[in-house]
Amino acid sequence: MNDVTVKIIVKSPPAVIWNIWSDFPHAPLWDTDVRHCELDGPFQAGTLGKCVLKNGLRMPLRLEAVEFQESYRNSARLLWMDLEFDHRLRRLSPSETQVIHTARIAGPLSFLYRRLIRKALTAAMTTALDNLATLAERRANTSGTPASEKPESHLHLV
Repeated sequence: MNDVTVKIIVKSPPAVIWNIWSDFPHAPLWDTDVRHCELDGPFQAGTLGKCVLKNGLRMPLRLEAVEFQESYRNSARLLWMDLEFDHRLRRLSPSETQVIHTARIAGPLSFLYRRLIRKALTAAMTTALDNLATLAERRANTSGTPASEKPESHLHLV
């Protein structure tokens, strides 16, 4: 299977997480493998954008589907591979949300990088979701707590 899935429980309502996700220019606050992200339009299906990774690779992307405060899916192209990232929120209670990130790896040459990319994506997505949880919980519980403090571990890998 070419999928990587990471799940986490966040002590935050979905709206807080959604606001973090949809603020693409500030993605490096929680996705530390990203140096810069931008969209060429609103956070809606069909909008194009790009992310520049910490290693300097540029990753063009497209928002494929957006369901307000529920999910979004984007496609990207990197190293002759087609990547699809699915981001989902599942409200568990008024103050608890399950966040599910899935990455799918495809493309004619993906078999060359599949094992390496799956390992790298698992590590990157694990760190990103842990940071996302810390940032969302701080925003849900306080205002103005710096996002740069070391996050606690929250993850439940699948």
